[in-house]
Amino acid sequence: MSVLPAVATRNWTLKLASLGLAVFLWAVVRAEPPDREMLTEVPVLVQIGDLDWREASPPQPSTVQVRFAGPARQILALNRATAAVRVPLDVVTSADTTVQLRRDWVVVDGASGLVVEDVLPSTVDIHLERTTMEAIPVVLTVTGTPGDGFALAGPVTASPGVVRVRGPESRVAGLDSMLTRPVDLDGLEGSARVVVPVDTTGYGDLSINPLEVEATVRIEPAVDRVLPPTLVEIEGPAAAGLTVVPESLVVTVRGPARRAADADLSGLRLMVSDEDVLDIGPGEERRVPVRVGGVDDPYLRVLTANDSVTVRRPPPDASSGGPGGGG
Repeated sequence: MSVLPAVATRNWTLKLASLGLAVFLWAVVRAEPPDREMLTEVPVLVQIGDLDWREASPPQPSTVQVRFAGPARQILALNRATAAVRVPLDVVTSADTTVQLRRDWVVVDGASGLVVEDVLPSTVDIHLERTTMEAIPVVLTVTGTPGDGFALAGPVTASPGVVRVRGPESRVAGLDSMLTRPVDLDGLEGSARVVVPVDTTGYGDLSINPLEVEATVRIEPAVDRVLPPTLVEIEGPAAAGLTVVPESLVVTVRGPARRAADADLSGLRLMVSDEDVLDIGPGEERRVPVRVGGVDDPYLRVLTANDSVTVRRPPPDASSGGPGGGG
């Protein structure tokens, strides 16, 4: 004898009640009147498929209103912060275009079961500009100094020497070079190759490739070339009547051996600026800095025995008939 009829009929009143409740809830949901909500300040996002174009400015208007319709529970479940109208622009025919907004371009989390009834306003104006790609030279910058007894022997070079920059024509046309982050020479005691990033600060709207280059640094042992004492000169007409103590200084040229030995130092001068001595009065003296000129090689350092000298103006000669002089 089968037990199935007994299982099917056991607690039949409870089962019938459950079925009735389920049918009732289904009917309530089906009969729930639709609700509506208008979202404001929904951003318009333009997605350009043509790499030769980009947005010149935000679309006008940049935000719209979107009206949703559906069950109240679904309206409450909307993640309003994610709402946007994504405008696909795969083919560009002109720099300025007006686009009719479609309801199926509206995206928002939690919108399952809802209907987009309207988008207001229904059109937006999009302003575009052409993009271009150019090869822009890389300029390396350096910081720090090599280790004791070593010197930078020549320019730091980059590989590759150019980067490809894509962006608006108006921006790319104004670029003559791209700087890198500084190459740190501090403590180096030999030649090296260092990977450094391109400095992209302020270039957020440009595409740059590659973003890193390899810098080659030439470091050689440094030598000192000691020169005979060199006269310290005062620039300009202020020199009249002034004396310099000491009147000359020993000069040392420090750098890579080959550069230091071959350097043309015929134009080397030690100078005091006339601005530092213009108002020195009779009987007064002043300590002023010495400036080095006439050596154009950036890989040589010119060192003087002292970095300053004393400039004096003699007091008036009493025998000349000045104040307190004889008759």
